This record gives sequence, structure tokens and C-alpha cells, in this order.
Amino acid sequence: MLSGWLAVAASGCAAVEGGSNVDSLRLPAPQRESRDVLPAAAGDDLREERAQPEPDLAGVASVAVPIGSTGFSRGRSTAVIKAPIERVRATVLSFERYPDFMPHYKKCRVLGRTPSGGWDVYMEVSALHGAVSMWARIEMQRAAAADGVETYSSRFVSGNVQDLQATWRLEKIDDASTRLSLDVFLRPKLPLPKSLLNAENLDGSARAIAAVRARVEQGRTAAADAP
Repeated sequence: MLSGWLAVAASGCAAVEGGSNVDSLRLPAPQRESRDVLPAAAGDDLREERAQPEPDLAGVASVAVPIGSTGFSRGRSTAVIKAPIERVRATVLSFERYPDFMPHYKKCRVLGRTPSGGWDVYMEVSALHGAVSMWARIEMQRAAAADGVETYSSRFVSGNVQDLQATWRLEKIDDASTRLSLDVFLRPKLPLPKSLLNAENLDGSARAIAAVRARVEQGRTAAADAP
């Protein structure tokens, strides 16, 4: 069975406004040449995947959200985090730190800005105990705010997967607590049953929410992680 965290990769790549130096980042040459071959690690600063503890899923509510009549569904998970929305946002947007606390996350690079004002992002994750690697370029769109909810959505551009989409939602409950939600859908090119993919996306969204919650409630934020 595929790793339950395959789905979370969709959500983890974007850029904080005024954050990473996007001008210094470029797509690896092997990826420019083929959409189905992973970029070589030679000469790159690829970080080895770190072993992560199993996330505590207590208090994480998950539901499958059907995608029309396709038979596929997005995984949607929600939890309340005992921290101000500013701290939750900092952790959600601390993309280069994802390998420190998100299971199976290997790399995330901001390649530049998109014409619509979003971010052109390259990301890579592993599955099946490292036997399979998946990469994608996505556009992480600028935050949208409505009815007190901040929304960060991604759009799949290219990769060795068929589709990759995710949406983070942050809602302030009070000064000391935040509701965090993640919708995610990852469809690899592997010939897998829809029921399995749906279950993996659901499990992946839950593990991502749990990982962010643990990171925030342990007091680790983007500012705390800064060198």
C-alpha cells in the first residue's frame, strides 16, 4: 500500500511573501528535459528524508469529498490547534522546513512568481519506503480571504503524477486557537484502484494536519526555525 502521506505533498509548497530568494532557484536540468524522469541529485542540495514519528491523529476529523461523478474524492481533514493564527500560518508557510516534520517530504523549491501573482513551485516526495519518488510543479496561488477564513490553493502544472491539488484553510477561533483544514487530491500515474487512492488521500490529509498541529503546539514556527 502506498504511503498514507503521498497526498500531503500537494499542499506543502508555496512561498511566503517576502520570504525565499526565488531568483536564485532554478528547475534541475533533467526535469526540464522530461516530465517522467526524476531530477538527478548530483550537484543539488537534496536533503535526505528524515524518519518522522507517527502523527497523533486524535482530534483530527476527516471526510471524503467526492469529485463530481468521477469516483475519486479529495481527502479533507480538520483540527483545532492551540495557538494563534499567526503561528499556525507561519508553520503552514514554512515550506523549506517541511522535511523536518512532514513525513516522506524530500524537497520544495520556489522557482519564481507566476503571471497571476502566485508562486511557481517544484516539490518532491517519496513513497514505498523510498522506492518510489514523485515530483510536480504547481502554482500556489496567493491567499484569498472570505468570512474570516484564509485560503491557500494550489494548481497542478506538470510532474510525473496525473494530478495534484491541495487547499489549506485557516480560521481564527480566538486569540489562542485556530481551526486548520486541508483538502488534498493526489493521483499518481500508477495503476491503482480508485478506492485505494481515495483512502490514501484521506489518510494523507489527516497526517498533514496532525504534523502541523504537533509542530505548532511544540512551539516550533518558521521564526523559530530560522538559522
